[in-house]
Amino acid sequence: MKKYKLLVAFVVVAIMVMSVIGCSAEAPAESPAPAESTAAESAAPAESSGAEAPQAADGEPYKIGIVVKQMGAPYFDYAAEGAKKAAAEMGAEIISYTGPSSEDVNQEITFIEDLITQGADAILVSTADSTAIIPTINKAMEAGVAVFTFDIDAPDSERLFCVTAGNAQESGAAIGESLAKQIDGKGQVALLTGGLGSETLNQRLDAIKEVLAGYPDIEIVATEACDDNFEKCVSQAENLIQTYPDLKAFAGVSSVNPPAAAMAIQSAGKTGEIISLGIGLPSQCAEYVDAGIIPELTLWDPGVMGYDAVAAAVNYLKDGSLPQDGQDYGEYGGKLIVAEGETVGYIPSIIFTKDNVHDYEF
Repeated sequence: MKKYKLLVAFVVVAIMVMSVIGCSAEAPAESPAPAESTAAESAAPAESSGAEAPQAADGEPYKIGIVVKQMGAPYFDYAAEGAKKAAAEMGAEIISYTGPSSEDVNQEITFIEDLITQGADAILVSTADSTAIIPTINKAMEAGVAVFTFDIDAPDSERLFCVTAGNAQESGAAIGESLAKQIDGKGQVALLTGGLGSETLNQRLDAIKEVLAGYPDIEIVATEACDDNFEKCVSQAENLIQTYPDLKAFAGVSSVNPPAAAMAIQSAGKTGEIISLGIGLPSQCAEYVDAGIIPELTLWDPGVMGYDAVAAAVNYLKDGSLPQDGQDYGEYGGKLIVAEGETVGYIPSIIFTKDNVHDYEF
């Protein structure tokens, strides 16, 4: 009997020891829990914006990717600032802001496909080629990604909406009339653009040419495309100045053109003989405006454009709505102009001269 009791006691003790060992062995399987809470805590500040963050079906903030036609260009850097401001205020997340170092639609296509794979809820695109990008935009839409264009549109794609500035034909016509006025309706002129694959830029060019066709004493001697590369545009302008000694003016439809041409004019010692005008950033052109090389230029606030594009995308993801005429995006974003039945929203343009060029930060 004593032997039986001793045996039972031994078994009980053995079971207790094994239980303790077993619990110790299982403990590491539960260790990830603290790491998960740490990650959640570190993510929390990014989601706080004062207002309740818009969320996708999985409860996470909407993920937005931005693809621009040229990274490092001041114009798109300002646009990105506005986009990030809107995302922060609306609780969305910019998961990528990227683009080629110089215009390359094939790289843009790769970036968009990567964003599809990453699970972006929306993609904003400023395209280098309005036609070549179409299949990729359509692919993203078919994958359930909401695609919006901004600045440069791809109107024949299935994109949902475009946020841009002014009407391309109207802005081009305004540049043409300004050019004709500045040179008294006579002389040789050269036209500059970013990329020949951009429908928006081509529309501006065509509008300038149409206006200048009404001035028989104005001769367009060349049209050069620099792919929005500043150094390339400077080189092109320098060559044109040498080739056409009677050249009177450059007109550019991309923001790199007026300051690049102005730099070439200044370097050639042609200040007062040749002028440069068109679409340009006041921050890049102010010194040339002050010097009289750029009598005037036109642009819009790219930060507002980026802000409104993100706001439009987030609103669509939340409730399926697209911008309407007079859509109000607040003190910073302002109001969009949307023609009835159209899927393009315009932000207002600004004319810059010596009187106001230093009043703007972009």
